[in-house]
Amino acid sequence: MKKILVACGTGMSTSTMIAQRLQEYLTAQGIPVSTSQCCLNEIPYNCSGMDLIVTSMKVDKDYGIPTLNGAPLLIGINDDVLKEKIKALLSQ
Repeated sequence: MKKILVACGTGMSTSTMIAQRLQEYLTAQGIPVSTSQCCLNEIPYNCSGMDLIVTSMKVDKDYGIPTLNGAPLLIGINDDVLKEKIKALLSQ
């Protein structure tokens, strides 16, 4: 099972929406995942053991784990491109 950390400003609303959309998409693709949520500033304390970090905004820090901006999952623009990138990363 792949593990995804989803982070937003407060670790609540936006990260919940992104996490739900990731779960739905990846389950439909046959990729079992579990998601955890946190605030952006809590990423360093929560990223251990994660396969992917998805944030609600651009993050420049390198956590040693693939980190993607998940905003397209919220607004629906270019979300297919992001979904395919996520699928490729988690299928490795």
